Amino acid sequence: MSLERIEITPFAVIAGDVLQQRRSGSLTVVKPPETRVLYWSQGELVLAASAAPEDSLGHFLVQRGVLSAQRARDLFGGDPNDAVATLHESGLLDLSTRQTLMREWLAAQFVPLFSLDEGTAAFEDDEPLPPEKRVFVQSSAALFIDGIRAITNGLVLRRSLGDLKREIEIDRDSRFRIDALPLTDHEREIASALGDPVTIEAFLRHFSSESAIVAKVVISMLALGVYKPVEHRTVAPVDYDEMQKDLQLLAAIGSEDPRSLKTVAFSKQMPALDHYQVLDIPRAATRAQVLSAADTVRKRYDASTFPIVLRDTMVAIHRRIDEATQVLRDPVRRAEYDKLLHTQGRGSEATIQQRMTQRMIAEQNFIKAKDLAIRGDYYGAIVLLKQTVNFVPDHAEAWVLLGSCQERNPRWRRDAAESFQKALSIDPNNTDALISLGDLYRAEGLITRAQTCYEDVLKIAGDNEQARSRLAALKRR
Repeated sequence: MSLERIEITPFAVIAGDVLQQRRSGSLTVVKPPETRVLYWSQGELVLAASAAPEDSLGHFLVQRGVLSAQRARDLFGGDPNDAVATLHESGLLDLSTRQTLMREWLAAQFVPLFSLDEGTAAFEDDEPLPPEKRVFVQSSAALFIDGIRAITNGLVLRRSLGDLKREIEIDRDSRFRIDALPLTDHEREIASALGDPVTIEAFLRHFSSESAIVAKVVISMLALGVYKPVEHRTVAPVDYDEMQKDLQLLAAIGSEDPRSLKTVAFSKQMPALDHYQVLDIPRAATRAQVLSAADTVRKRYDASTFPIVLRDTMVAIHRRIDEATQVLRDPVRRAEYDKLLHTQGRGSEATIQQRMTQRMIAEQNFIKAKDLAIRGDYYGAIVLLKQTVNFVPDHAEAWVLLGSCQERNPRWRRDAAESFQKALSIDPNNTDALISLGDLYRAEGLITRAQTCYEDVLKIAGDNEQARSRLAALKRR
């Protein structure tokens, strides 16, 4: 168990550590007379529980006019950790509305904790709650940002920033992208303004007239792991073998061939250039301009017009030209590339390429996994699907297929339920996920939960025969 005093380590830092390290377990926050327990699964907030009646889900639904006070007492009089499962089993409202209300309730419990100026927080690593007891939020990042936005106490802000002399920089390996976070346009502009490593103090001074907003942006980005403290490392050793090869190449070219020398210099710069820079075109270039520029650059670096000693260099240049052309000529791939470029910034081509490659691999793995599942190789499909959802967490179809494969093994049914719930948190109207989850509950003897899932399907698609037949079979039991 890890124990922290909030006066020393603010809640934004404590919760950010849980999220970034993808920890599972419970975080108990105590500020007498209140105690609140936050449950996490792989760094995602899934439930908040409190003994205080005013914090209960039942009280929240009464306040929202969904339930009468008596009905709430009848439904939610037991263990607070069973509140989510109880609401689903009740069949009240449709699934999408239930999910929305539970997310709002969870936010109401979580957001105020960022403003605590004192108290104790203790995290205990443990198995995550069963899927049926969780609230599946669409974005834990949104909860963090809302909580930090709500801080009005200047002392809490100052503590949350930490050492102002620390240098910070963009973490290129962060699970979150600035352009995908639920920020206002102005907040996004501030967050994107961090270029080279700079101290927090200097970054705040850059926006001196709006220090509170900037401070909240910095705290949010640090908590989510989008910014990270700069680690001062020793300079990597020089690759003398590579240097020797370069010197030999330059000597073979000679000083009388400046065109070849410039070509070698260009090949050395390529890892730091984005696709637009490789083709020497503006970001707004049309598809026709892309193709025209690609032809021009290919002719400029026509291997037959250069010394044979540059053969490997020319192959590398043409491979990069082809790569840039293939991405920028395709509207879908170009749009995705532009998003990554906006997030990562120029000069980070390797990271952008890595993300694009991951998405491509994810889609290929999904297609292969579907084929393996049809052929009965469920274990092979699971391996591919886990990598798919790791690279593309919002791939609802992949989560459904993963759950369908996992439920084949009785020992993995809890994992299967979590996968179906993940799919529904992304797409609440996914009838395949609802039916599969209902079938899973039925196999486990959880008849009320199964019935709720089938009824939710009929609320979405009233003519769904699978849901109708399953409901009828349940009623005949």
